[in-house]
Amino acid sequence: MANNITQDKMNEIVQKVITSIDKNETGIWNKCWIGSNLPQNFKTQIAYSGFNTLTLMFMQSEMGFSSNQWLTFNQVKFIKGAKLKKGSTSTPIFFFKMLEREEIVEGKKEKKSIPLLKFYYVFNTDQEEGINISTEKPQNVELNKFVSNCNVEIKTNHTAFYTPKNDYIGMPDLKLFKSSEAYAATLLHELAHSTGHSSRLDRDMTGEFASEAYSFEECVAELSSMFLMSHLNIQNETKNSEAYIKGWLVDGLKADTKLLWRIASKANKAFQYILEQQEQAA
Repeated sequence: MANNITQDKMNEIVQKVITSIDKNETGIWNKCWIGSNLPQNFKTQIAYSGFNTLTLMFMQSEMGFSSNQWLTFNQVKFIKGAKLKKGSTSTPIFFFKMLEREEIVEGKKEKKSIPLLKFYYVFNTDQEEGINISTEKPQNVELNKFVSNCNVEIKTNHTAFYTPKNDYIGMPDLKLFKSSEAYAATLLHELAHSTGHSSRLDRDMTGEFASEAYSFEECVAELSSMFLMSHLNIQNETKNSEAYIKGWLVDGLKADTKLLWRIASKANKAFQYILEQQEQAA
């Protein structure tokens, strides 16, 4: 549940995303959203997740920020010599606060926790003076090793796909792609699909082509692959997405702004699951 102010803030972000996706001719997610790394808090160095990851990546692109680091106003105040640049505008971050409520059930008092959607504001470090940001770029990770750590079989095929029934990924040969980046984007998209298998995150993989369930899963895999590309520091500008998914998403978001939250949440879980596989294989 969310109060009106919080919902209005979320609606503003989603409307900007709708406009960007509607104008974008190269795929569902704007190619420019992939930066040098995923957004994180400058002070805590904790990465943001789910809808907030998407929001901050989007705003970084929209505002032309070079940094993926963010701070609250209070965090800026406590950094010696730091201050906000005049005219800087904030970006909302959303979170759930649990409210305790007592209810009478069959004559007995029971405590229930109710999630309430709230928000606070952050500023990109590009909007601040007196803060030194490391210019060290993340190291590239060897893609094949990264994928093999997930223990999903890959078979050479003339098209790219993932089959939950047989639990393997079909991939064309690298030389058939326009670039190694395009190959990586496609492989990571299918790898994201594989996390939905019943033995892993158990998402609904039963939707027929162009159905609502199928389109939802495609959006989850597309966004997961974007998170993975950013994490691995792989740039890609050639990936295309089917027009019907773009149309389904735009129409769906216009009818239900929380759809993007659900997609981002599932995509983040897929992303985190794949990262956990890397840790286990280390």
